[in-house]
Amino acid sequence: MFRILDVLPVWLLALGVMGLLFLSLEVGYRLSHRKPGLDDASALQASVLGLVALLLAFSFSMAEERYSLRRALVVQEANAIGTLYLRIGFLPEPARGEMRAHLHRYTDLRLEGYAAVGEPEHFAKLLRESDALGVELWSRLEAVAPQLPAAVLMLTAEALNEVLDTSDERLAAAHNLIPTSIFFLLLVGMLGSGVLLGYRPDAHVRGVLSWTLFVVILTAVMFTLLDLDLPNRGRIRVDQQPLRALQERLRAQP
Repeated sequence: MFRILDVLPVWLLALGVMGLLFLSLEVGYRLSHRKPGLDDASALQASVLGLVALLLAFSFSMAEERYSLRRALVVQEANAIGTLYLRIGFLPEPARGEMRAHLHRYTDLRLEGYAAVGEPEHFAKLLRESDALGVELWSRLEAVAPQLPAAVLMLTAEALNEVLDTSDERLAAAHNLIPTSIFFLLLVGMLGSGVLLGYRPDAHVRGVLSWTLFVVILTAVMFTLLDLDLPNRGRIRVDQQPLRALQERLRAQP
């Protein structure tokens, strides 16, 4: 399903799901007039709708947990970079100025990279450049290590390691999505509930208004869930304000 999302716009996929839901309602309606007599249709409707509601609640819980983690990691990364910047102040020149200049550029790349998550090639390029800067920062610290007191070296190395580890954690969190099988099961449940809701042997006309409300609400809920889960699509994005605030503070430093 995520491969389809990488190819098709979300709005086009939403229209496709809406079409499938209307089709399922139509199938249920026609079956009810060709093969009436399903006495426990209302019980099945309640059961399937309850299952769909349970799946939606479970999926939203998973998506919200992942979203909250990605948001917390932004704060963690900003704090780690800020701490490293301060601890670099213990180093002698020219290492201090060089490493702080690299850290300025590293912060810029992190912001540019997460603004380009919807452009895989550009994102990968920026990620490689930020990783290379991380390696360069570590190399500069190794070069100046013999000149440093043990306590200063330990504090600076610890801060730099936190910056690099947080970068890896953010990348892992961006790829930690709800399994595709859950979305597939949710779609099957939605279509099944559509068939059962369309099954109305006692009705001689289609419930256009109720059908439309059912389709629009379910589609909106499902794609809000997708929007929340996918960090590189849609309008729900993790706010990078902590990193932007840090960037401004670093630029204000002499």
